[in-house]
Amino acid sequence: MERRLLLAIALMVGVMILSNVVFPPIERPLDPVGPGDETAIDTPSPSPAAEELSGTERAAQRVAEVLAEPDDLPAAAPEDGEPSRTGQIVTVRSDLYEYRFDTRGARLVGASMLEYENFSAAGHRGMNVELIRPEDSILTYGLTLRGDTVSLASFVFDASASRLDVTDEAAELRFEAAIGEVTFDVTYRFYPDDYRIEASGGLRGLGDVGHAVLIGLGRGIELNEAVLREDRTAMSLVTRSRAGQIAAERLDRVDEGESRPATGGPFSWVASKSKYWLAAVVAAPTGPGIGGVMLRGVADADAADMQATLPVPAGSSGFDYVAYIGPQDFARLQAMGQELHNVNPYGWRWLRWFIRPFGNLIVAVLIWLHESFALAYGWVLIVFGVASRIVLFPLYQISMRQQMKQMAIQPEIKQLQQRYKNDPQRLQQEQMKLYREHGVNPLGGCLPMLVPLPILITLFFVFQNTIEFRGVPFLWLPDLSLRDPLFIVPALMGGSMLFLNWITQRGMETNAQMKIFSYALPVVFTFMFASFAAGLNLYYTASNIASLPQQLYLSRERRKAQPATRSAQRT
Repeated sequence: MERRLLLAIALMVGVMILSNVVFPPIERPLDPVGPGDETAIDTPSPSPAAEELSGTERAAQRVAEVLAEPDDLPAAAPEDGEPSRTGQIVTVRSDLYEYRFDTRGARLVGASMLEYENFSAAGHRGMNVELIRPEDSILTYGLTLRGDTVSLASFVFDASASRLDVTDEAAELRFEAAIGEVTFDVTYRFYPDDYRIEASGGLRGLGDVGHAVLIGLGRGIELNEAVLREDRTAMSLVTRSRAGQIAAERLDRVDEGESRPATGGPFSWVASKSKYWLAAVVAAPTGPGIGGVMLRGVADADAADMQATLPVPAGSSGFDYVAYIGPQDFARLQAMGQELHNVNPYGWRWLRWFIRPFGNLIVAVLIWLHESFALAYGWVLIVFGVASRIVLFPLYQISMRQQMKQMAIQPEIKQLQQRYKNDPQRLQQEQMKLYREHGVNPLGGCLPMLVPLPILITLFFVFQNTIEFRGVPFLWLPDLSLRDPLFIVPALMGGSMLFLNWITQRGMETNAQMKIFSYALPVVFTFMFASFAAGLNLYYTASNIASLPQQLYLSRERRKAQPATRSAQRT
């Protein structure tokens, strides 16, 4: 699809230039453990003599020994006192979401988005969007201490509640498990009107011993979209370094069995994303940040196991971070800070420096129009298309004036071409001299017309990635983010282009080839844009129709200037 966009842009630029020139007018983290591993992957180093250890060091050694042998860990006991390794599901629910935690590992095993419908034919179409894949989990925990690394997925935690309804105010859920003589705990704070989850916890009773907490992000977001190919290619690990550099790593490019760290650490945040959905861990603005992220290839397609390392320095009270498990809602992500709203980079890598801020601006304007005037997004796009033409009106006037000047000096240009037809270098020099004398910019007629292209390019990527348009109907269109099933909008877009080209050629001298090309181009564009988002076609059609009065005016001005030009040509 992006290749077709590039071809469309090239054709548009070519037509504008041709019609105005030829026819003038990191840190590497410790090896992580997968969420399903239940044994340590490192062998503990030999312990020094007990008498040489301080009380804190002895506690750390005992914890390391327990970590190395998790079967020695006492499991949570039910009411009858008999030990059990079976976890229970704790449901946290608000009007926006339903999160399901398993006390075995205190891990998040389900995340349903209650305001969004699953459109995937390969999934549960018509049901709520589910972010976590079957047999997968996120916000899993592991520890590294004294060179030992272990997953806590097999530990059964005590939960502060068996169900939590988040209604009028924030609510908290606490998990705690004993590890030898110390305990590991994590407390989540949920909000009724946000997907933000504040997390804090620590390894208690250990003393001033530094360690690291490993936080799992799972193997990738579940498929939820109608166009599965686009959803799969969007599966990525995205990171933001402390220096502000945002990088994305596609999960389908991590080979099975391969393990590699994400470069650029330490990080402000790390996130697993799909086309519209997100599971992110955001570190506190101050502090060591997220030390690193490890990706490990798995057998599943478009998937990789991701695990972040959160350092807990000696002497600190524990760890804290903020998780975001929900839609890529621009306003919500922007409120999270640290540029989390840039988690879904727009456009090609070499052009993101421009498209990313410009795209954010356009999205902010569209959302503002929608919320301030209570307009459906379809009408918002129509208003935006008309408004963009009004704002660009002065540039088109400049373009028209330049075309008029070029038309006026055409007789002299033709004389120069005849006089210096055998001396191209001298011809170019004399033409530039003539342009300077008459104040003509040879590209001045087409450069102002290139200004709308950045808007069109940016909107192409906005509709690919902005959840505000996902599943939004308008008139006969079932979804502005998908193609028009009846192809009515692409046909209107092509027809408006054809009419504009006809008006533009009035008052201009063109040959048969130029006419054929001008009339064939709208047909080509109609077929190319037919598979693009209906919202993009709607904007482009509205923009074309809004430009008709100006093009009629410019055409009339060119025809007025023709008698003087023809008179000069006869003399």
